[in-house]
Amino acid sequence: IAYGGPGFGLCALVGFAALFSLPQALVTAELSSAFPDNGGYSLWVQAAFGDFWAVQESYWSWFSGVVDSALYPVLLYTSATHLIGGLPLNSGAAEGNATAALSLASLGKGDFPDEARATLWSCLGDEDKSCGAEYLYRLLLLLAFTAPNCLSSALVGRGLVGLGLFVMSPYLALVVAALPRARPANFRLRPTKFKPAAMVSVAYWSLSGFDSVSTFAGEVEAPHRTLPRALLCGCLLMVVCYVLPLTAGVLADEEWAHWKDGSLTHVAQLVGGRWLGGWVLASSALSNWGLFSSELLEDSFQLLGMAEAGLAPRFFAVRHPRLGTPLLAILFQLVILSALIGFDFESIMCIDNFFSAAAATLEFAAAVQLRRRRPAMSRPFRIPCGTAGVAALVALPIVIALFVCVSTAMETRATLTIIVVGLAFGLLLYLPLWLRS
Repeated sequence: IAYGGPGFGLCALVGFAALFSLPQALVTAELSSAFPDNGGYSLWVQAAFGDFWAVQESYWSWFSGVVDSALYPVLLYTSATHLIGGLPLNSGAAEGNATAALSLASLGKGDFPDEARATLWSCLGDEDKSCGAEYLYRLLLLLAFTAPNCLSSALVGRGLVGLGLFVMSPYLALVVAALPRARPANFRLRPTKFKPAAMVSVAYWSLSGFDSVSTFAGEVEAPHRTLPRALLCGCLLMVVCYVLPLTAGVLADEEWAHWKDGSLTHVAQLVGGRWLGGWVLASSALSNWGLFSSELLEDSFQLLGMAEAGLAPRFFAVRHPRLGTPLLAILFQLVILSALIGFDFESIMCIDNFFSAAAATLEFAAAVQLRRRRPAMSRPFRIPCGTAGVAALVALPIVIALFVCVSTAMETRATLTIIVVGLAFGLLLYLPLWLRS
């Protein structure tokens, strides 16, 4: 909303869902019915393009998931600063810092558009101790979020089931409370900055990820019937759950041009008082824990599976002897996350989106390639069009994904550096397979 204005921003959300989310859901439904096994998109890419690209797909998806996990403690902390006075907020907090830098002191500055903005890592050595305090708060949230995954995967699964109603209810209350304060004139205000590339990046992070369900397609009963319905309903529900609270917030808060991550907590307090702000913050805490835990659960077992298949060091396949959790895989990811939480929300999102969009590009291409190379392959659910129709369906999503890759890689010099290093590491992962072959 802050990057494009309410009218353009809300239309962009709906348009993105129709042009990217829906095709991704349809491709996932077709290929999950053709490959009804755990492994999902890695199996599609392997069947379409061979082992090399299957390794890259697996690694890009895993790395994107790990980076994505770092977003949730950061998002919760930022939300808390809108409600709880006295919490330090340094990274990305200055005027104009809606997209903060992902820069380490050693990387210097360049001609990238948002290079010079502060992060916790660039100010930890300052005399002002607030950066250290903020990092400590984020680290404590990270450890609290991680602990249940170390103790019991079943506990995490049962905890996630009961979150849905509680998480959504305060936003329904926000919509109702905002109605008496609604000012339609707020829609006519112009944004202070127009950043279409950043807006697309936020929309991508918010409305992608339907392919994740494919990784446990083998656990779903009758996936050719269940998954298409669930994915299409999920796509529609997701759009409604974004559009309603955002529209209500814009109508009630004329300062929407200054929104950033966590601002709905402030809007809730504005329209309903501290009780509603606290309710939204509590909902945010649980929803962020749920998203973090499910992501960490998936990524830990994906790393464990890669180790068992010889695609990662064997020690990642070690489970805790009594709890059965992939403890070394979790701790390895915890080390990576401890570094990432020193960056701001949107900088982390840039790296996440790059690898996610790169993996999505391979998946869309695999759908077309499998229609060409294996036209007779059983597809209990089939997108109702031929190979040319599928190619046309995924053409625009591929363009969007490539645009996200380019725009996020060029956000700062550091994002480009980390992405290049990450891509190189993916090539190294294939080297043992190449040598054995």
